[in-house]
Amino acid sequence: MSGDNFYRATAGTPVWPALAGSASAAVCVIGGGFAGLSTALSLLERGEKHVVVLEAETVGYGASGRNGGFVFGGYSLGERGLLDAAGDGRGAQLYRLTLDALDHIRRRIERYGIACDATHSGIYLANWFDDDRILDEQQRFMADKLGVQWQRISRAEFAQRAHSARYFGALYESNAFHFHPLK
Repeated sequence: MSGDNFYRATAGTPVWPALAGSASAAVCVIGGGFAGLSTALSLLERGEKHVVVLEAETVGYGASGRNGGFVFGGYSLGERGLLDAAGDGRGAQLYRLTLDALDHIRRRIERYGIACDATHSGIYLANWFDDDRILDEQQRFMADKLGVQWQRISRAEFAQRAHSARYFGALYESNAFHFHPLK
């Protein structure tokens, strides 16, 4: 296991056999990461019975198995970047879709009994800088522009929660959660 990340080292992931010969399917999904597996599951949930997933390595081999396992709303370009690119109204709609997806993932974990060590305890956006305005502005932006209420956590309270005095407070997103990405 040398060189493995924590998730790969603790996954206990079953090894699936390589495709032998040919297979017939209505849909063939290429790639066994989050996107491929989610696509295949969505097709099955919609009644498609003949779905094949092909993965050259192991399930979750690429970025899906290396991510931190945090599930929360938003896009990689950030909330302000999203609104800059899509406009306030459309950006807020797109952000809402990511919150709906978060709920969808939760329901799937429950529905299928996925033993992924899900911890529904929210996440913190920690402030590295000694400037309260950073968190205040982000909290106000999220409420005003996206309708999301993130709880402000003081420096002292976050130091207790994080067991570190390194940070200058945090915003708490209670709707977010964490899971083991390879389980």
